[in-house]
Amino acid sequence: MAKKTLSLREQVLAPLAGFRTATETVPEWENAKVKIREPSGPAWAKWRSIINPEAPEDEEETKLTESQKTHRNIQADVVLFIDVLLDEDDQPVFSDADTELVQGIYGPVHARLLAKALKLGVTQEEAEKK
Repeated sequence: MAKKTLSLREQVLAPLAGFRTATETVPEWENAKVKIREPSGPAWAKWRSIINPEAPEDEEETKLTESQKTHRNIQADVVLFIDVLLDEDDQPVFSDADTELVQGIYGPVHARLLAKALKLGVTQEEAEKK
């Protein structure tokens, strides 16, 4: 059976139409194949709100300990990781409801996949060169 050709409208409105994606094999997960994509705008907004929370105007900025900074950074990265990780059917593996669960097991494999997803994005300068 021939594959159906999508109209331009259908292509543009497809869920992953606005994202670069890549398929990765994860040896640590029994060679599971996962898809990663560039982070979405809403995920970046959540990331920024965790990294740079707005303090009330009448309060001074609190200095964080190294441990608190590490915890904050992991929490922010988990938001992006949940956003970028897809299964082989292009469906999110996790939802926002899984944030604490993922945060509890977040490690080097997760960080490597997130780093690869971040590299899928291009800066305005890079886009202009192409």
